[in-house]
Amino acid sequence: MTIKNLVEIKRVGSDLIRPLRHSELRKGQDFTTTCYDKDNENETIHIACLSQNNVISCATFYPEFTHKLKSENPYRLRGMATATDFTRRGLGTMLMKNAFKLLQKKDVDIIWCNARLGALNFYKKLGFEVLGDIFNIKDIGPHYYMFKKI
Repeated sequence: MTIKNLVEIKRVGSDLIRPLRHSELRKGQDFTTTCYDKDNENETIHIACLSQNNVISCATFYPEFTHKLKSENPYRLRGMATATDFTRRGLGTMLMKNAFKLLQKKDVDIIWCNARLGALNFYKKLGFEVLGDIFNIKDIGPHYYMFKKI
């Protein structure tokens, strides 16, 4: 039996996913850096992949316009992370495909994000495209702007 058969993907609160954001995306930084301005807004969606009630993968989506693309109902992806012990097993892909279905029901037309270099191929396999040149986010590192039409 694979790990994919032993997990549950569901919507959760930001408090449940912040520890994974911290361990995978903000190592060495203060825990407060794991809180996003729109974490507690009504339209924000936090999705987690859970195994034995432990968050092993997560992502956050919320409405946010972008000046780089024309869109009627864009959502931004932030805080996509998978626990190191569970990477490369298809969990992030399962989580994202689940999220795409939820966002389609909300008539979202574009998902966009600032993608770390290490995640570039992951997002490309999901249909995201790069727009523009590489840029640096202070205290985090180099990123690309990416988007996906849904």
